[in-house]
Amino acid sequence: MELQQGYGPVPETEGSGRSDSAAAPRRTVLSEQLLKGARELVILHDGCEYVLRLTRQNKLILTK
Repeated sequence: MELQQGYGPVPETEGSGRSDSAAAPRRTVLSEQLLKGARELVILHDGCEYVLRLTRQNKLILTK
């Protein structure tokens, strides 16, 4: 069962493409924990840099 932010658990349906035995548990991280007061951070993935930015409208944008 997945957690949908602000809405509680969302039951998985048949044909969702995930089997319970093969699916790793999904982690939830608060954006505040990642950004720690900053407006952006760099994420290194597979040798590439991605920038996660917090906009003035309080939205998140991930760019390569």
